[in-house]
Amino acid sequence: MTRQLKETYTSIIQERLAVLFEIGVYLHNIPIDQFANDFACSKIGKAFENMDPIYVMGKSSSELYGLMYDENPNKKEVPSNHFPEYWVGWVLGYAQCVLKKSYTTLIKIFPCSELMNNYFPYHEMDINHIIGVFKEKLKKHSPLKERRKMIGLSRKDLSLISNVPISSIKAYEEGKRDFGHASAYIVMVLARSLCCSIEDLIY
Repeated sequence: MTRQLKETYTSIIQERLAVLFEIGVYLHNIPIDQFANDFACSKIGKAFENMDPIYVMGKSSSELYGLMYDENPNKKEVPSNHFPEYWVGWVLGYAQCVLKKSYTTLIKIFPCSELMNNYFPYHEMDINHIIGVFKEKLKKHSPLKERRKMIGLSRKDLSLISNVPISSIKAYEEGKRDFGHASAYIVMVLARSLCCSIEDLIY
């Protein structure tokens, strides 16, 4: 995909998701974090992550809402009033496109209710200011650490089980080394040691 086409898709994704949030949260009174989770876990969310033209280009936000909740899709687009809910969807769409993280990860590290609380003053700033907040939160996000703690292992325990140096585990958990660029072998042995999938440790 060319850069120009990616930028076009990003712009369309932002607009679709912005209006979708306005429909779900503002018009249908679905709590914003619930709606964000419904979207992230739906086939629509996965399609948007993959920039699937059938959904990104071929469906209005009203139709997408109908597909999400198994309701009769409304082909008529709802005019936007650019409420804070709109801004949240607009930012979330952009964040996923530029940061290349799943919607599930993004709403976990920065819940949409918290994002909406930042409407003032961020909506008046360049979008890259709020993207900077996402980046800072992502640095602190460590699925490896969360999984290790969930099953009750210390770093030393995990090092002994996996044969991965404790210094490496510490560096990955604290974001001093990018776990996304760890060797396939290290990711595999850590996932096996933590009884989870590789995807569980990356996202």
